[in-house]
Amino acid sequence: MSDHTPWPLIAKYLAGECSPEEKLAMEWWLEEYDNMLLFRQIEAAWKQEKHPENDPAFNLESGLSKLHARMAEQDDASEQEAQERPRYFKISSWMAAAGILLATGLGYFLVNKEQNARNMPRVAMETRISAKDIVSVELPDGTQVWLNKNSKLEYPKAFEGDERQVYLQGEAFFEVVPNPEKPFIVKSDRISTRVLGTSFDVKAYNGDETASVSVATGKVEVSKEIEEGEPVRITQLTPEQELVINTEKDETYINIVSVANIAPWHLGQLVFRDNTYDEVMQSLQERFGKRIVFKSSIGKCRVMASFNSNASLNDVLKLLSMSNSFDYVIGKEVVTITGGTCH
Repeated sequence: MSDHTPWPLIAKYLAGECSPEEKLAMEWWLEEYDNMLLFRQIEAAWKQEKHPENDPAFNLESGLSKLHARMAEQDDASEQEAQERPRYFKISSWMAAAGILLATGLGYFLVNKEQNARNMPRVAMETRISAKDIVSVELPDGTQVWLNKNSKLEYPKAFEGDERQVYLQGEAFFEVVPNPEKPFIVKSDRISTRVLGTSFDVKAYNGDETASVSVATGKVEVSKEIEEGEPVRITQLTPEQELVINTEKDETYINIVSVANIAPWHLGQLVFRDNTYDEVMQSLQERFGKRIVFKSSIGKCRVMASFNSNASLNDVLKLLSMSNSFDYVIGKEVVTITGGTCH
């Protein structure tokens, strides 16, 4: 029996009392073959046992007393029955039954605790805002977050309850500390992203027609936020997948992306993948603080290029001008681009 077996979560799952986040955590735990074998034994023992009544009198001591009584009855069974059912399997079943009784007791304790928590004051929140610079944040559980420019992150001073929930406006890259029993949830404009422990990027600026979620490691579940009821699951993403969501037209599609192209900005890199020159120059203006003026027709030309964090404006423009044959002049406050052709 693993020391990391999530007994309370298993009990709630078998009782049909899991939240959507807990159900997702359980499904991922079951993907491990050994975990699935253990769960099958627990499930069989669960079906043999009577469910404890939802009564304040229920406790672990009474549950274990019933278990010991049932074990004594089993030991008094005939020798023939014992031969038909190997001893090691019976012991394993009782271990599973003992585990599920303990889990049931803890499950009821957690449910009562959650009900009491609803009446507690709201947890104090922290807010971090990035303007023209990328901001790094360490959350209370050790999760690392990089906020892209013009973004906002709200999170509790301490993660309490059975989930870790934060609120994002803009774009952020997350490296989430794993915790199978406490999913990490990013709430943003009309979408929510649920994970257990992974690294991923969420881009959801208010007012933008599209939002996206890109996964570098681990697994992510993305859902649509609706005004009433539970969020509606869209899909589950694995590494090197990007989900793009048109929140206005309610359309979605999935791209394949390399890990190197997921939020390169959080490492200070400039990466352009089929971007237009209009988009490229906007990024350069934000990066280097100079206004860029086109006196050419290459604004809609497409660019494929990447630059490391210490590349200067002249380094970038020099390489791009070689590809698209334009001329440029870097002034004190303005960069002027002339000529050029699309390839």
